[in-house]
Amino acid sequence: LNESRDVIISTSRQFAGAFGRDHGGMLWQYKTDDAEMILAGMGSVASEATAAADMLRSAGIRAGVVGIRVFRPFPKEDVRAAFSKAKAICVFEKGISYGYEGALCSEIKAAFYGTDIRLPIHNYICGLGGRDVKARELAEAVRSSRDAIAAGDTEPMPKWLNCFTE
Repeated sequence: LNESRDVIISTSRQFAGAFGRDHGGMLWQYKTDDAEMILAGMGSVASEATAAADMLRSAGIRAGVVGIRVFRPFPKEDVRAAFSKAKAICVFEKGISYGYEGALCSEIKAAFYGTDIRLPIHNYICGLGGRDVKARELAEAVRSSRDAIAAGDTEPMPKWLNCFTE
């Protein structure tokens, strides 16, 4: 498993060369060069986050997206590089691990362990039960996190997004 990283990256390059489309190796990035807030996720929630990042940018919030393509082996070095310039992270995931937070959020935090990367990280569990996750919901969650961070809440408990009806 640990050696699969090289195979994944090599296969991704071969695919890009053969078909002219590059879907990234271990992760992909969208508008992260100047992003202060980075939305992170996997699969469809990361894709929807690109529309949310565009909404946020149109409102003057420099947002970007990091989509994790491979969970095992976890792309620790790629994650460190992708988030190194951010000021905060909102991790959106369609599952929760036993205990405290989503598995992706735990892995991102673990990747930063022992480094100088110390960012506020907010975790959102969303789309459980097959519910759609909409860009406007993600954008609103980022706005909420931004306000909470400004008020000093840098590591809140995970929040549930669109999982319950009232």
